[in-house]
Amino acid sequence: MRKALPALIIFSELLFVPCLQRAAAGGQAPQFSETLTGTVIYVYDGDTIKVRLDSGGEKRVRLIGVDAPEFDDPREDLRFSAFLAHRFAAWKLSQKPVRLVRDREKEDVYGRLLAYVWTDERTMFNEILVQEGYASAYLKFPFDEAIKNRLREAEAEARQAEKGIWRVKPWPVVGPAEARVRLGQVVTVRFRCVRSFKRGRFRVLVPDEGEFEAVIPTDVLAALPGSLDFERRALEVTGLIEEFKARPQIMIGLPVQVKIVDSGR
Repeated sequence: MRKALPALIIFSELLFVPCLQRAAAGGQAPQFSETLTGTVIYVYDGDTIKVRLDSGGEKRVRLIGVDAPEFDDPREDLRFSAFLAHRFAAWKLSQKPVRLVRDREKEDVYGRLLAYVWTDERTMFNEILVQEGYASAYLKFPFDEAIKNRLREAEAEARQAEKGIWRVKPWPVVGPAEARVRLGQVVTVRFRCVRSFKRGRFRVLVPDEGEFEAVIPTDVLAALPGSLDFERRALEVTGLIEEFKARPQIMIGLPVQVKIVDSGR
């Protein structure tokens, strides 16, 4: 009986691996590749993060199968899309525990670890990023075919719904009181600014109604055209509705996100 054990183990493995591959196709993280766990400590852009590994050390991680717009693109609309992808990834991943599932190719030419980033047993952030329109599916290099198909379908869904980088219509315009129910969406918030104050390295704009803030880093503030006296002026700010300390906000990264509708004088 002892001599039959190795053959039994091999036979079990041959059955087990296809089962795991089918699980990957059905929405669960594939288990047939090397897996690491850690915490996201920095988000470089929509498709590259830094993770502090539970096993020790820190690694830059490039998400497999996705391609987010670049910050250095000469086209302003794509720079805005890159900023939105960065904010979405930061909102969803910063300081969050993740599981990194690796495929056949372990690292890219820049030394970044290549991985599927899972935030729980059934949620792969690579897919969510494409599904919400913050990145396109990047299928040029070989990786798991089941996940390739998922990313291909996610992009088709985003294109059909005109989400994120695929949007051709203006963003919805809402008031500050509606911001909370729009968490995770890109919208234009129209409001009259009643107060403007400094918070660390940010300028915060507060509306006349509802719990909402527009937050502008000081380096971006310096690049805004015209007067920077926002109080009593009607404004439109466009961006991703995030949440900071239980308050919805839009972070401003580009001058194009802020528009003065009237002077209010």
